[in-house]
Amino acid sequence: MDPADSSHPLPRGLWPSLRAHYALLDPQEQEPPERLATVRAVYDHPVTRDGVPYTGIAFDCRRDPERGVGAIMHGDRVVHLGGAEVAAQAGIAERDAADPRTGLDEALIGHWSTDAFDYGVMECSDLELRADGTGWGSVSNAFAEDVGLLTWRCPEPGVLELLELRPEGEDVTRHRYTVGPAVPVHSAEPVMSVTFEEPVLFGHQYGKWG
Repeated sequence: MDPADSSHPLPRGLWPSLRAHYALLDPQEQEPPERLATVRAVYDHPVTRDGVPYTGIAFDCRRDPERGVGAIMHGDRVVHLGGAEVAAQAGIAERDAADPRTGLDEALIGHWSTDAFDYGVMECSDLELRADGTGWGSVSNAFAEDVGLLTWRCPEPGVLELLELRPEGEDVTRHRYTVGPAVPVHSAEPVMSVTFEEPVLFGHQYGKWG
């Protein structure tokens, strides 16, 4: 497949994943992802789900020049992130398009951030729940970002089960939640949000990014 034109704007939901990718490589990384990753190629895959096409984006990477970085996107949603070769793998898009999402709540799939509801707070929590049951969570401030990988499932309606994968061991937690529109403190426009009875990472309420 020939790379498509790489000049069009990148999906909004990709930037948090790239930032987390670099934080996993180096927890002290301070450079923003747009200064560390340069688009090498964009692939428009002949696959859709719900009428939305899949796109692969390959980057040259200053922190990992041998592998680079590659992502498969479904609109603003990150399907998979890995080495640059991932971007050209249409099979990843095909599997996601056909996935029945068994044991998952589709309303939770995507990237979520407390930023929209953290007015005046020094820290922000992010949560990315991917459709294959993997993801990551982070807590960030002006000085650093702590990122951890995770897996997730919904054992019953309205319950999120997270398995956090940390160097010191695994931690399984369950969280009751509701999903619906909410108005951030610094905006008049509602955003889709998920609200947890007990905090996940350090946030009760997250707005959807992608």
